Amino acid sequence: MSSSNPDTARYLYAILPNPEGERLPDWLDGEVYLIKGRHFAAVVKNAATSSPVTGDRQELARMLLAHQQVIERVMAWTPVLPVKFGTLAPDQGSVVRCLANGAAAFADAFQRMKGRSQFEILVTWDPEPVFAGIAATPKIVELKQQLTAGAGAPDPVAVARLGVLAKQFFDRRREEVSDAIAEALRKTAEDAVTNALMDDRMVLNIALLIDDQKTAALDDCLETLDASYGGKLTFRCIGPLPSYSFAAVELSFLDADRIARARRLLELDVIQDAKTVQAAYRRLTKLVHPDTSGAVDVGGRIAELNDAFTTLSSYVDARGPVLIAVNRTESAFAVGDG
Repeated sequence: MSSSNPDTARYLYAILPNPEGERLPDWLDGEVYLIKGRHFAAVVKNAATSSPVTGDRQELARMLLAHQQVIERVMAWTPVLPVKFGTLAPDQGSVVRCLANGAAAFADAFQRMKGRSQFEILVTWDPEPVFAGIAATPKIVELKQQLTAGAGAPDPVAVARLGVLAKQFFDRRREEVSDAIAEALRKTAEDAVTNALMDDRMVLNIALLIDDQKTAALDDCLETLDASYGGKLTFRCIGPLPSYSFAAVELSFLDADRIARARRLLELDVIQDAKTVQAAYRRLTKLVHPDTSGAVDVGGRIAELNDAFTTLSSYVDARGPVLIAVNRTESAFAVGDG
Protein backbone atom coordinates (compact mmCIF):
# COMPACT_ATOMS: atom_id res chain seq x y z
CA MET A 1 0.00 0.00 0.00
CA SER A 2 1.76 3.15 -1.20
CA SER A 3 1.90 6.38 0.77
CA SER A 4 -0.95 8.80 0.17
CA ASN A 5 1.48 11.70 0.73
CA PRO A 6 3.62 12.29 -2.39
CA ASP A 7 6.03 14.42 -0.34
CA THR A 8 7.04 11.52 1.92
CA ALA A 9 10.66 10.39 1.45
CA ARG A 10 11.14 6.90 -0.01
CA TYR A 11 13.87 4.37 0.73
CA LEU A 12 14.82 2.48 -2.45
CA TYR A 13 15.70 -1.21 -2.67
CA ALA A 14 15.69 -2.16 -6.33
CA ILE A 15 14.65 -1.43 -9.91
CA LEU A 16 12.68 -4.03 -11.90
CA PRO A 17 10.84 -4.25 -15.22
CA ASN A 18 7.36 -2.80 -14.89
CA PRO A 19 5.08 -5.77 -14.03
CA GLU A 20 2.06 -4.53 -16.00
CA GLY A 21 -0.75 -7.08 -15.88
CA GLU A 22 1.15 -9.39 -13.52
CA ARG A 23 -0.17 -10.38 -10.12
CA LEU A 24 2.09 -8.91 -7.47
CA PRO A 25 3.29 -11.05 -4.55
CA ASP A 26 1.11 -10.48 -1.50
CA TRP A 27 4.00 -9.17 0.59
CA LEU A 28 4.75 -6.46 -2.00
CA ASP A 29 1.74 -4.34 -1.08
CA GLY A 30 2.41 -3.37 2.49
CA GLU A 31 5.44 -1.75 4.09
CA VAL A 32 7.40 -2.53 0.93
CA TYR A 33 5.64 -1.62 -2.31
CA LEU A 34 6.13 -0.53 -5.94
CA ILE A 35 6.22 2.88 -7.55
CA LYS A 36 5.62 2.30 -11.25
CA GLY A 37 6.96 4.19 -14.25
CA ARG A 38 6.40 3.58 -17.93
CA HIS A 39 8.96 0.81 -18.41
CA PHE A 40 10.37 0.15 -14.94
CA ALA A 41 9.25 0.13 -11.32
CA ALA A 42 11.04 0.82 -8.05
CA VAL A 43 10.76 -1.26 -4.89
CA VAL A 44 10.47 1.22 -2.01
CA LYS A 45 9.23 1.83 1.50
CA ASN A 46 8.28 5.07 3.23
CA ALA A 47 11.28 6.54 5.05
CA ALA A 48 10.82 7.62 8.65
CA THR A 49 14.09 9.61 8.84
CA SER A 50 16.12 11.86 6.59
CA SER A 51 19.21 9.69 7.11
CA PRO A 52 18.55 5.93 6.90
CA VAL A 53 22.16 4.88 7.61
CA THR A 54 23.54 4.74 11.15
CA GLY A 55 27.15 5.04 12.24
CA ASP A 56 26.96 1.99 14.53
CA ARG A 57 28.68 -0.92 12.78
CA GLN A 58 26.47 -3.68 14.21
CA GLU A 59 23.30 -1.77 13.39
CA LEU A 60 24.69 -0.99 9.93
CA ALA A 61 25.30 -4.70 9.30
CA ARG A 62 21.75 -5.52 10.44
CA MET A 63 20.28 -2.86 8.15
CA LEU A 64 22.40 -4.05 5.22
CA LEU A 65 21.24 -7.63 5.73
CA ALA A 66 17.59 -6.48 5.83
CA HIS A 67 18.16 -4.47 2.65
CA GLN A 68 19.62 -7.50 0.87
CA GLN A 69 16.84 -9.79 2.08
CA VAL A 70 14.20 -7.58 0.48
CA ILE A 71 16.11 -7.54 -2.81
CA GLU A 72 16.59 -11.32 -2.80
CA ARG A 73 12.89 -11.81 -2.07
CA VAL A 74 12.04 -9.70 -5.12
CA MET A 75 14.66 -11.58 -7.16
CA ALA A 76 12.81 -14.85 -6.47
CA TRP A 77 9.88 -13.30 -8.37
CA THR A 78 11.51 -11.23 -11.14
CA PRO A 79 14.94 -9.97 -12.32
CA VAL A 80 16.14 -6.93 -10.38
CA LEU A 81 18.85 -4.28 -10.35
CA PRO A 82 19.85 -3.64 -6.72
CA VAL A 83 19.90 -0.02 -5.60
CA LYS A 84 22.89 1.04 -3.52
CA PHE A 85 22.31 0.51 0.20
CA GLY A 86 21.13 3.64 2.02
CA THR A 87 19.60 5.42 -0.99
CA LEU A 88 16.81 7.81 -0.06
CA ALA A 89 14.60 9.73 -2.51
CA PRO A 90 13.16 12.98 -1.16
CA ASP A 91 9.64 12.33 -2.52
CA GLN A 92 7.56 10.23 -4.88
CA GLY A 93 8.15 12.57 -7.82
CA SER A 94 11.90 12.00 -7.56
CA VAL A 95 11.39 8.24 -7.84
CA VAL A 96 9.15 8.69 -10.91
CA ARG A 97 11.77 10.96 -12.56
CA CYS A 98 14.43 8.37 -11.78
CA LEU A 99 12.42 5.66 -13.54
CA ALA A 100 11.92 7.86 -16.60
CA ASN A 101 15.42 9.35 -16.90
CA GLY A 102 17.21 6.09 -16.12
CA ALA A 103 15.19 3.89 -18.48
CA ALA A 104 17.96 3.54 -21.07
CA ALA A 105 20.63 2.77 -18.45
CA PHE A 106 18.36 0.26 -16.71
CA ALA A 107 17.50 -1.48 -19.99
CA ASP A 108 21.19 -1.78 -20.88
CA ALA A 109 22.06 -3.18 -17.44
CA PHE A 110 19.25 -5.75 -17.56
CA GLN A 111 20.49 -6.87 -20.96
CA ARG A 112 24.07 -7.24 -19.68
CA MET A 113 22.95 -9.16 -16.60
CA LYS A 114 20.45 -11.38 -18.44
CA GLY A 115 21.09 -15.03 -17.67
CA ARG A 116 23.78 -14.18 -15.09
CA SER A 117 23.81 -14.19 -11.29
CA GLN A 118 26.24 -13.17 -8.59
CA PHE A 119 27.86 -15.70 -6.27
CA GLU A 120 29.88 -14.76 -3.18
CA ILE A 121 32.81 -17.03 -2.35
CA LEU A 122 34.22 -16.69 1.17
CA VAL A 123 37.39 -18.64 1.93
CA THR A 124 38.59 -18.89 5.54
CA TRP A 125 41.27 -20.70 7.51
CA ASP A 126 42.45 -21.14 11.08
CA PRO A 127 45.28 -18.58 11.41
CA GLU A 128 46.91 -20.29 14.42
CA PRO A 129 48.53 -23.18 12.49
CA VAL A 130 49.69 -20.67 9.86
CA PHE A 131 51.42 -18.54 12.50
CA ALA A 132 52.85 -21.71 14.08
CA GLY A 133 54.38 -22.64 10.74
CA ILE A 134 55.81 -19.14 10.35
CA ALA A 135 57.35 -19.38 13.83
CA ALA A 136 59.33 -22.41 12.64
CA THR A 137 60.83 -20.66 9.59
CA PRO A 138 64.64 -20.14 9.78
CA LYS A 139 64.47 -16.33 9.75
CA ILE A 140 61.97 -16.15 12.62
CA VAL A 141 63.82 -18.83 14.62
CA GLU A 142 67.07 -16.90 14.21
CA LEU A 143 65.52 -13.65 15.43
CA LYS A 144 63.90 -15.38 18.41
CA GLN A 145 67.24 -16.90 19.38
CA GLN A 146 68.88 -13.47 19.21
CA LEU A 147 66.19 -12.06 21.49
CA THR A 148 66.74 -14.70 24.16
CA ALA A 149 70.53 -14.90 23.85
CA GLY A 150 71.37 -11.93 26.06
CA ALA A 151 70.86 -11.41 29.76
CA GLY A 152 67.76 -9.68 31.02
CA ALA A 153 64.43 -9.04 29.36
CA PRO A 154 64.30 -8.91 25.54
CA ASP A 155 64.39 -5.48 23.92
CA PRO A 156 60.72 -4.36 23.43
CA VAL A 157 61.59 -2.73 20.09
CA ALA A 158 63.13 -5.97 18.85
CA VAL A 159 60.10 -7.94 20.05
CA ALA A 160 57.79 -5.56 18.16
CA ARG A 161 59.99 -5.89 15.05
CA LEU A 162 59.69 -9.66 15.28
CA GLY A 163 55.91 -9.37 15.48
CA VAL A 164 55.80 -7.12 12.42
CA LEU A 165 57.98 -9.55 10.47
CA ALA A 166 55.77 -12.51 11.44
CA LYS A 167 52.69 -10.60 10.28
CA GLN A 168 54.41 -9.78 6.98
CA PHE A 169 55.14 -13.49 6.49
CA PHE A 170 51.49 -14.27 7.31
CA ASP A 171 50.11 -11.69 4.87
CA ARG A 172 52.44 -12.88 2.13
CA ARG A 173 51.33 -16.49 2.63
CA ARG A 174 47.67 -15.47 2.63
CA GLU A 175 48.18 -13.44 -0.54
CA GLU A 176 49.79 -16.41 -2.30
CA VAL A 177 46.88 -18.68 -1.39
CA SER A 178 44.29 -16.02 -2.20
CA ASP A 179 45.78 -15.27 -5.62
CA ALA A 180 45.91 -18.95 -6.57
CA ILE A 181 42.27 -19.54 -5.57
CA ALA A 182 41.04 -16.33 -7.23
CA GLU A 183 42.82 -17.24 -10.48
CA ALA A 184 41.07 -20.62 -10.56
CA LEU A 185 37.65 -19.15 -9.73
CA ARG A 186 37.89 -16.39 -12.34
CA LYS A 187 38.11 -19.03 -15.06
CA THR A 188 34.51 -20.04 -14.25
CA ALA A 189 33.14 -16.47 -14.25
CA GLU A 190 32.14 -13.70 -16.65
CA ASP A 191 33.53 -11.11 -14.22
CA ALA A 192 34.89 -10.93 -10.68
CA VAL A 193 35.27 -8.35 -7.90
CA THR A 194 37.61 -8.95 -4.97
CA ASN A 195 36.30 -7.46 -1.72
CA ALA A 196 38.03 -6.46 1.50
CA LEU A 197 38.96 -9.01 4.17
CA MET A 198 37.49 -8.47 7.64
CA ASP A 199 40.07 -10.31 9.79
CA ASP A 200 42.93 -12.84 9.80
CA ARG A 201 40.47 -15.73 9.43
CA MET A 202 39.48 -14.61 5.95
CA VAL A 203 41.65 -15.62 3.01
CA LEU A 204 39.49 -14.49 0.10
CA ASN A 205 36.22 -12.62 -0.32
CA ILE A 206 35.30 -12.55 -3.99
CA ALA A 207 32.13 -11.90 -5.96
CA LEU A 208 31.70 -13.80 -9.23
CA LEU A 209 29.32 -13.10 -12.09
CA ILE A 210 28.31 -16.55 -13.31
CA ASP A 211 26.35 -17.59 -16.40
CA ASP A 212 23.25 -19.40 -15.14
CA GLN A 213 24.06 -22.30 -17.47
CA LYS A 214 27.58 -22.73 -16.07
CA THR A 215 27.07 -22.99 -12.32
CA ALA A 216 28.21 -26.64 -12.44
CA ALA A 217 31.68 -25.45 -13.46
CA LEU A 218 31.83 -23.29 -10.33
CA ASP A 219 30.77 -26.24 -8.15
CA ASP A 220 33.43 -28.46 -9.73
CA CYS A 221 36.10 -25.78 -9.24
CA LEU A 222 35.24 -25.39 -5.56
CA GLU A 223 35.36 -29.15 -4.99
CA THR A 224 38.77 -29.34 -6.69
CA LEU A 225 40.14 -26.45 -4.64
CA ASP A 226 38.82 -27.92 -1.40
CA ALA A 227 40.52 -31.23 -2.14
CA SER A 228 43.80 -29.59 -3.20
CA TYR A 229 44.14 -27.79 0.15
CA GLY A 230 43.40 -30.91 2.13
CA GLY A 231 40.65 -29.45 4.27
CA LYS A 232 42.86 -26.67 5.64
CA LEU A 233 40.55 -24.06 4.11
CA THR A 234 36.80 -23.60 4.41
CA PHE A 235 34.96 -22.65 1.22
CA ARG A 236 31.55 -21.00 1.52
CA CYS A 237 29.48 -20.29 -1.60
CA ILE A 238 26.49 -17.93 -1.31
CA GLY A 239 24.15 -17.54 -4.27
CA PRO A 240 22.64 -17.09 -6.70
CA LEU A 241 22.25 -13.44 -5.70
CA PRO A 242 21.27 -10.21 -7.44
CA SER A 243 24.14 -8.41 -9.17
CA TYR A 244 25.22 -6.37 -6.12
CA SER A 245 28.81 -5.98 -7.33
CA PHE A 246 28.29 -5.82 -11.08
CA ALA A 247 25.26 -3.62 -11.73
CA ALA A 248 24.22 -1.62 -8.68
CA VAL A 249 22.03 1.42 -9.27
CA GLU A 250 23.47 4.57 -7.69
CA LEU A 251 21.14 7.55 -7.33
CA SER A 252 21.62 11.01 -5.93
CA PHE A 253 19.12 13.84 -5.77
CA LEU A 254 19.80 17.54 -6.15
CA ASP A 255 17.39 19.48 -3.96
CA ALA A 256 15.63 22.55 -5.32
CA ASP A 257 17.39 24.93 -2.91
CA ARG A 258 20.83 23.78 -4.02
CA ILE A 259 19.93 24.21 -7.69
CA ALA A 260 18.45 27.66 -7.05
CA ARG A 261 21.55 28.73 -5.13
CA ALA A 262 23.84 27.47 -7.92
CA ARG A 263 21.74 29.38 -10.46
CA ARG A 264 22.04 32.59 -8.44
CA LEU A 265 25.80 32.20 -8.03
CA LEU A 266 26.26 31.78 -11.79
CA GLU A 267 23.72 34.57 -12.47
CA LEU A 268 21.51 32.37 -14.66
CA ASP A 269 17.78 33.02 -14.87
CA VAL A 270 17.29 29.84 -16.91
CA ILE A 271 19.42 26.70 -17.13
CA GLN A 272 19.48 26.18 -20.90
CA ASP A 273 22.33 23.78 -21.70
CA ALA A 274 25.89 22.83 -20.78
CA LYS A 275 27.41 25.59 -22.92
CA THR A 276 25.37 28.26 -21.13
CA VAL A 277 26.48 26.97 -17.72
CA GLN A 278 30.12 26.77 -18.79
CA ALA A 279 30.09 30.28 -20.28
CA ALA A 280 28.64 31.77 -17.09
CA TYR A 281 31.20 29.91 -14.97
CA ARG A 282 34.15 31.07 -17.08
CA ARG A 283 32.95 34.68 -17.12
CA LEU A 284 32.55 34.86 -13.34
CA THR A 285 35.79 33.03 -12.47
CA LYS A 286 37.69 35.50 -14.67
CA LEU A 287 36.07 38.40 -12.80
CA VAL A 288 37.14 37.10 -9.37
CA HIS A 289 40.58 35.81 -10.42
CA PRO A 290 43.38 37.71 -8.59
CA ASP A 291 44.97 38.72 -11.91
CA THR A 292 41.72 40.43 -12.92
CA SER A 293 40.15 41.60 -9.68
CA GLY A 294 43.29 42.41 -7.75
CA ALA A 295 41.82 40.62 -4.73
CA VAL A 296 44.00 38.31 -2.68
CA ASP A 297 41.62 36.09 -0.70
CA VAL A 298 39.31 34.71 -3.43
CA GLY A 299 39.49 31.02 -2.54
CA GLY A 300 36.04 30.92 -0.94
CA ARG A 301 34.35 32.63 -3.87
CA ILE A 302 36.04 30.35 -6.42
CA ALA A 303 35.04 27.29 -4.37
CA GLU A 304 31.41 28.47 -4.44
CA LEU A 305 31.54 28.95 -8.21
CA ASN A 306 33.13 25.52 -8.66
CA ASP A 307 30.36 23.89 -6.61
CA ALA A 308 27.68 25.78 -8.54
CA PHE A 309 29.22 24.74 -11.85
CA THR A 310 29.37 21.07 -10.77
CA THR A 311 25.77 21.17 -9.53
CA LEU A 312 24.30 22.73 -12.68
CA SER A 313 26.46 20.61 -15.00
CA SER A 314 25.16 17.50 -13.25
CA TYR A 315 21.61 18.84 -13.52
CA VAL A 316 21.99 19.44 -17.27
CA ASP A 317 23.69 16.09 -17.95
CA ALA A 318 20.97 14.22 -16.04
CA ARG A 319 18.17 16.26 -17.62
CA GLY A 320 16.86 17.02 -14.17
CA PRO A 321 17.64 16.80 -10.45
CA VAL A 322 18.05 13.00 -10.36
CA LEU A 323 21.60 11.71 -11.04
CA ILE A 324 21.64 8.09 -12.17
CA ALA A 325 24.40 5.56 -12.72
CA VAL A 326 24.54 1.76 -12.93
CA ASN A 327 27.99 0.86 -11.67
CA ARG A 328 30.25 -2.05 -10.94
CA THR A 329 31.02 -1.64 -7.26
CA GLU A 330 32.58 -3.41 -4.28
CA SER A 331 30.41 -4.49 -1.37
CA ALA A 332 30.84 -2.84 2.02
CA PHE A 333 30.47 -6.23 3.72
CA ALA A 334 30.51 -9.83 2.64
CA VAL A 335 27.02 -10.79 1.52
CA GLY A 336 25.54 -13.12 4.10
CA ASP A 337 28.18 -12.20 6.67
CA GLY A 338 27.11 -11.46 10.22
